[in-house]
Amino acid sequence: MSERITAHDIAERLSVSRSTVSRAFDPNSRISPDVRKRILKMAHEIGYRPTVASRLVMREYPHVIALIVRDITNPVRATIMTRLIREFEREGTLPLVFQVPNARIASTRAEAIMGYLPSAVVMSGFMPQASLLTQCSQRSIPSLVINRGQTVGLAANYVTSDHYAGGMAAAQFLTKAGCQRIAFVSGHSGVSNADPSEARIEGFLAGLDEAGSVAVAAYEGDHSYESGVKAADKFFGAPNPPDGVFCGNDMMAMGFKDTARESHGMNAPQDYQLIGYDDIEMANWTAYRLSTVAQNMDAVIEATVQGIRQLLQDPETPVRVTLPVDLIERSTTSGNEP
Repeated sequence: MSERITAHDIAERLSVSRSTVSRAFDPNSRISPDVRKRILKMAHEIGYRPTVASRLVMREYPHVIALIVRDITNPVRATIMTRLIREFEREGTLPLVFQVPNARIASTRAEAIMGYLPSAVVMSGFMPQASLLTQCSQRSIPSLVINRGQTVGLAANYVTSDHYAGGMAAAQFLTKAGCQRIAFVSGHSGVSNADPSEARIEGFLAGLDEAGSVAVAAYEGDHSYESGVKAADKFFGAPNPPDGVFCGNDMMAMGFKDTARESHGMNAPQDYQLIGYDDIEMANWTAYRLSTVAQNMDAVIEATVQGIRQLLQDPETPVRVTLPVDLIERSTTSGNEP
């Protein structure tokens, strides 16, 4: 029973705030003796036991922000989390990071995360299940999803890049460059919920259709360097290989470029043109100089911090931000650097 009871439950029963409930368990906090007595009595009756961590946190910080992330080794998410931690600390709040393998596990760990009494929850790398959003809502904890596209059908706040437009821009570039046999590498494999790669590929296919073209080959990758390697082996191991390739992220594009050159003697842009997505730091390394669709990470971070600030003040006003992307031309597309 005690594992299911939260500070929010006590706050609702006694018509006080969650922070008041938390302060009642801190002997050094300023709170009316009568209110403290009522809260402690209620907690005893229903079996509520706050964690030591939550009491210490509430003593030092006005707000705790729970950052729930999938696969923090991913370069894009690592950048987002590192910069968010820095920005939230500058705001005087305490960011706590929880890594989860997928949306289902995020939901099962929700109770434990809520035990830290977060004022808001930020999620990256997965589309949260409705049950997780419901738990946040029931506790009056605002939540915000980063970079999962527009969360249609879910009452969630979001900050995202325009992945559909990014995929379309890649298709438009390759078709205007005269590519006749165009292929793509998606990032769908192993993803059990909505992924921004889906919007990227949808936009890419729509761009091809608009230009009167179709994809001649496809490979379902998983955003890893290794899946780019496998895609290159598939494409260049077959007759009539593609002369234009779009990869759903830069890691796959880098694996594709290395394998095309080392195993098949195919070089970009002389033999084919290659476009990645994200513009991670390695994409601009001398070995790659990868043409890519760039997200404006400064804008993503700024909009996320501003969104959380707004939700803490007014949780009823939704935060729904879609940011533009830009195609950066480098050495893997023709007409650019030698």
